[in-house]
Amino acid sequence: MEGSLRGRDFRLLVFATGLTSLGDELALIALTIKVFDLTDSGLAVAGLMLATLLPLVIFAPAAGVIVDNFETRRSLVIASSIQAVLAVWLAFAGGMPAILMLSFLLGTCTAVASPSIYTLAPAIVGDEHATEGNAYLETARYAGMIPGPVLAGVLAAAISPRVALLVDAGTFVMIGLAALALQVRRHPEGTGEGGGEARAGFGLVKRDRLLLISFAVIAGVVLFAAMDNVAEVFYANDALHAGAWGYGLLATVWLVGIVIGAAVIARRLGKERLLPAMATAAIVGGAAVAVAGLVPVLVLALAMFVVGGIGNGIETVSMRSIIVHRVPDRFRGRVFAAYGGLMNGMQIAATGLAGVLVGAVGGQTALIIGGVGSAVAGLSGLVAYRTLPAEVRVMPGEEAVERPAEPETLEPELERPPVLRSIEVRTEREVASASPVPSRPDVTRIPESEPIVRRVADN
Repeated sequence: MEGSLRGRDFRLLVFATGLTSLGDELALIALTIKVFDLTDSGLAVAGLMLATLLPLVIFAPAAGVIVDNFETRRSLVIASSIQAVLAVWLAFAGGMPAILMLSFLLGTCTAVASPSIYTLAPAIVGDEHATEGNAYLETARYAGMIPGPVLAGVLAAAISPRVALLVDAGTFVMIGLAALALQVRRHPEGTGEGGGEARAGFGLVKRDRLLLISFAVIAGVVLFAAMDNVAEVFYANDALHAGAWGYGLLATVWLVGIVIGAAVIARRLGKERLLPAMATAAIVGGAAVAVAGLVPVLVLALAMFVVGGIGNGIETVSMRSIIVHRVPDRFRGRVFAAYGGLMNGMQIAATGLAGVLVGAVGGQTALIIGGVGSAVAGLSGLVAYRTLPAEVRVMPGEEAVERPAEPETLEPELERPPVLRSIEVRTEREVASASPVPSRPDVTRIPESEPIVRRVADN
């Protein structure tokens, strides 16, 4: 790391990201064990999963408004503090209604905490280091995920799930303290309230064709890859005949692949290569999963899952970096929240579809369908990218570029005359006086801007 990537603030943010993932895994496993012990019901476990995912979808627009209209570090501190209290409460909750309600509230806080972290990153390292910074954050996120299930299982088996949840509460306290110690301050311009404001993130995505293609690719990949998450355990047992240990190996090597993809490959990508790299990674990763399904040999499957994980790491880092480079800072909270909401919504849909598909054709065939579907999503995105005009593909950087007006779907007060970034620094008032009636440039060129689960992460 270099420059601000070596700074104290960024190290604290990386630390907080890793702890967030560790705490999420601790809570998920401990709560699943607790619900199973209480009810011995698969339906109750499914209800728990929905209770944690639904708020990430439902409250994504509102969470984006909070991140963009209030000082971001403070929002992260408050969200983490509330999560710590909820985790302690969950540790002592005794009935399903309380567990579901508290899990829903915990997910609501996560809807704010996640975009807070990813909007603070470019504020610390600068947009020019956004890709490398996102690569380190994704590495920390998945490094935190790896020990989480093991630690939660050990604590739950040796003592009780309550202890695992109390440890989870401790991670939230540490995240809050790390956020409190940050020196960076992100003071977005308050831009009003209302439904249109909450939808600004989706409005920006729709108006920027490159960003829209990126969202479509990652959504398609998540839909099919999350189906694989359900099919994988059946594939390991029925096709590989490897049982639980084989399933655990597949899950582990996928995470290892993600770390390699993010830390070794994705962080070296230039801005102009982000979308092509993301689409190519989806093609290669999806094809690898399909090969594993077609040739059910454990050694080959493990190798193909490493390749799939590498693609996953590249996809996630590329997507977050595209948002940084295409979206103005004051809207990034809403776009990151829209991204997280869309990804979690696709996971919910994929989980339901996968249950039907596995029951109809079996885990092996479902895995193949998921891999082929991911590859097709990547190929479609690559073709769509090639059809874009050259000026739309340009990622704004340090060179002189014209900042376009905001989308017409935003509130009227958000629309401003474009400001030319040049050697001469000019105020907005000077630009407005020089061009009283500015023409609206191509709004598709919007400059600069876990948890999605193992397959194409974000929350």
